Amino acid sequence: MTFGERLQQVRKAAGLSQEQLGDLIGMSRQAVSKWETDQAAPDIETLARLCGVLGVSADELLGREVPPRREENAPLSGGLEECVRVNAAKRCFTAGWITVLVGMVLLVAELFSLLLLQTRDNELYHHFYSNVLEYAGEGPMPVIFGITIAVIAAGAALAVGSILVMRGRKP
Repeated sequence: MTFGERLQQVRKAAGLSQEQLGDLIGMSRQAVSKWETDQAAPDIETLARLCGVLGVSADELLGREVPPRREENAPLSGGLEECVRVNAAKRCFTAGWITVLVGMVLLVAELFSLLLLQTRDNELYHHFYSNVLEYAGEGPMPVIFGITIAVIAAGAALAVGSILVMRGRKP
């Protein structure tokens, strides 16, 4: 992996755009773009600012395999891999709960559609079920409700799994 690829990976893991990173270190977006495409490299002072802003060591950013120094009985720092793993887990958590919310909106819309079915039957056939939920058992509605509930369950599973990943456990 090149310096530019590592820089891009760390920048994205930090949730920053090229422009935001450039602003934080006092450089232009174009400079950051050139570094990420390996058309240029930052000078030592800029590299130090990059490391400070991104929270990684120069060794990690440059791709050097140097064992981390640590104090006696101190836990190892997560480093680049930990940052990428946690950021991906946060995105999965967000995607999971957005999926749950979309599923809930669809479920409410489907329940309102049962009222429309009742109104349709009343107008067309002059008879209808007095309990609107009886329409949930007709036609394609059981399949539609089943798919919606499966979407909600999948979103919840994704969100819960990402919480376990963020805590360092396997889901």
